[in-house]
Amino acid sequence: MKIGLVLSGGGSRGFGHLGVLKALDELKIRPDIISGASVGSLIGAFYAYGYTADEISEIILKKGISGNIKLAFNKMGIFSLEKVEKLVKEYLPENSFESLKIPLVIATTEIRRGEIVYFRSGNNLAKVVTASCAIPGIFSPVIIEGKSYIDGGVLNNMPIEPIEDEVDLKIGVNVMPIERKMPVSSAKDIIMKSLLMSIGEQSARKNHKFDILIEPKNIVHFNGLSLKNAKEMFDLGYNTAIQQLQKSAEMFL
Repeated sequence: MKIGLVLSGGGSRGFGHLGVLKALDELKIRPDIISGASVGSLIGAFYAYGYTADEISEIILKKGISGNIKLAFNKMGIFSLEKVEKLVKEYLPENSFESLKIPLVIATTEIRRGEIVYFRSGNNLAKVVTASCAIPGIFSPVIIEGKSYIDGGVLNNMPIEPIEDEVDLKIGVNVMPIERKMPVSSAKDIIMKSLLMSIGEQSARKNHKFDILIEPKNIVHFNGLSLKNAKEMFDLGYNTAIQQLQKSAEMFL
């Protein structure tokens, strides 16, 4: 049986993904292919290369977010993810999809054409991961072969489509469910809530495509741009996954 794993975007809520991955490892459930958007592509790349969930957590906490983001001050975005690209190259030195132990598909958005683009091969892994993480309006687009790419989650935050015909069992992990109760007190809040609700609704419409869908309980309450509650988010992912996967144990027989 071939298992496909899909990891959503969600900023620092990606620590929920790490908890799920730890649960999968403990239950000896190994995905045969991974598809990810935004932080899901970052976590997916490190895991597919061979790092454990705990090792990835340590790397991210050690390097932090602010320490790997620099001001860009250009008309396309406030910040640059150039240092994040260097971080990926540091820990995945071959910088290629082919170096990964588990095949990986990464969703990006080509912003000038407004199209979803999936990458799954080539010697530009770090740049593709960085492109998929480039939240619009905050981070500058990433240029790959002359084209401008941003966060893959904008058009497909749960990218099951590129792998659904290749696998027998589909597991989805969504750390960015619909946020209906997010408070609104400014124009910025309205824009952010609108974006998050749109992405959440887009993802929810494909829930039926997954044999197992894991949404870490209460993860919606955590700030996706802060590492302050990293351990809590990790534990939420782990505990939710253990409960759901044990209930679905017969699927893996």
